[in-house]
Amino acid sequence: MSVKLRDALQLGRVGPGTGAELVREGLWHRKVFLGLRADLQLLPEVRPAAISVTMRPEPIESFSGFEEELRRSDGRDSIELLFRIQSCASGVTTLYIARAEDGQPAYAQWLIRPSEQQALHEHAPRSYSMLADDEVLLEGAYTFGAFRRLGLMADGMAQLLRYAREEGFRTATTYVTTTNVASLRGCAACGFEPDHVRISERRFGRGRSRPAALSGEDRSAWSKAVRR
Repeated sequence: MSVKLRDALQLGRVGPGTGAELVREGLWHRKVFLGLRADLQLLPEVRPAAISVTMRPEPIESFSGFEEELRRSDGRDSIELLFRIQSCASGVTTLYIARAEDGQPAYAQWLIRPSEQQALHEHAPRSYSMLADDEVLLEGAYTFGAFRRLGLMADGMAQLLRYAREEGFRTATTYVTTTNVASLRGCAACGFEPDHVRISERRFGRGRSRPAALSGEDRSAWSKAVRR
């Protein structure tokens, strides 16, 4: 049993249906993540979110927003939150947070530079390729429950891409499952295009992750997701 699933079950945040599904995934699964790439010199204008937010870095040691959100969450949301809590505990930097006017965290995402990637590789071995000197990784996007359907992902991600460009980086990479239509659309609005895939497989509890070229099926999944 994975740490994420065990912790979620102990917290009583995962229902029996989700728990059974995660047990099956822990034994046997295959997931395809689209490796999306953005040219930081060719970023489109992005529609601002319905509320005004600014992405700012926050110390992972003191940020408690994921734990507080976990108390209000269940099912798959709790698994997503536990992964982010573990990322903070593993020292994965740099976490950016957009807060609402009342101070509540509304949107979160990591902007990881080459000099900051070691903790990520230790936290999730063989799950990511090494970043080039002119490349950044955006990871762990999460919109807090009270602020969904406000366009925060595209706005927040666009801000991070511009921060990276101002620092002299040329490209950005992010990974999204082929079935996560909302996130794929948000990435497309920010200028991301499919570049490759990363295939995550688990067989009888033993997992591996490997990069691969885009297939026709992968391109079709992208086209269908971003079609308006």
